[in-house]
Amino acid sequence: MAPPRKPLAAARLSGAIAKNPQRYRNRTEPNVAEGLGSPPFWLNKPQSEAWHDMANRLPWLNRSHRCIVALAAHLQASMQAGTLGVPGMQLLRQVLGQLGATPVSAGKISWSPEAADPDEDLFR
Repeated sequence: MAPPRKPLAAARLSGAIAKNPQRYRNRTEPNVAEGLGSPPFWLNKPQSEAWHDMANRLPWLNRSHRCIVALAAHLQASMQAGTLGVPGMQLLRQVLGQLGATPVSAGKISWSPEAADPDEDLFR
């Protein structure tokens, strides 16, 4: 099994990008220019609360994730209501993994707040 990918921010800090630029040439960081936004009108109250919970816990989600977040919110609200069976829980686990919301998948997310780092010019 291959070792997990080093996030781009960590690679910049350690100097790995300068040492092996070809290794990081095609890597990109998620663009969070337009946030997730408010939940769709068709989600009920518990599902909307699950949406807001995910939006707060997973700040790297953006507008392109709306459909899968709605699915995850629906499944999470069903689980909280006690109406989600084992197959639904497996689907919820898969969806959360795709969103980077599990311990294993969180390491694959290379997100950082868009705050300007005053030291950024020193590490280029």
